[in-house]
Amino acid sequence: MEIEVVIHGLEIFVAILCFIALLPSSLNFKNLTKVYLLGSLLSFIISKIYILEGPSYLVRDVVAWGNFVSISLVLSALFVIIRDSKPVFARFPIYLTMLPLSGIIFFATIPTSYAIKDILELIMQAGAVLVALLLFCVNTILFEWKWTFLISILAFLCAYIIPIISFKNTENELLLGAIFLCLGMIFLTFSLIKYPINIEKS
Repeated sequence: MEIEVVIHGLEIFVAILCFIALLPSSLNFKNLTKVYLLGSLLSFIISKIYILEGPSYLVRDVVAWGNFVSISLVLSALFVIIRDSKPVFARFPIYLTMLPLSGIIFFATIPTSYAIKDILELIMQAGAVLVALLLFCVNTILFEWKWTFLISILAFLCAYIIPIISFKNTENELLLGAIFLCLGMIFLTFSLIKYPINIEKS
């Protein structure tokens, strides 16, 4: 139990630091990538705080919703990057970047089956990691994005894989997954601040 408190505390601390770091450059709402990521971090922070402080009988529901909203906003952020990587005449309307959020309606209609919700969450996480990995690899090669973007996605990939390949879910493995998740957040936040993307809007 103590190691779980440490893990959640570490994730909350890092997520809050990343939120504070991204906030000043997102207040004008010109960079939707950062705005969506701020929303994702906020959802993540709330769900993690609830695990530590909220009533235990609602933890599974709050965590499921927090994770789903968080990953939906990450997908929306990736949609913005994809949109802005296209020529101006080929870009789809900006409101379509909110398409992943429509999944919230579907998620709300799923019966109280945590197994189904967990599978859906894993699928969305895998999709987000794979899309980000391909997107960041291509942009690193073609447009010379900094390697820190790619490192952040590789860290997220490790954080995603470790719980899946771990059958025992020992405390050390859970801590290792949390460390990779925190490293991913740190490197991505640093990259977005140090090497801004998607500044030009149309």
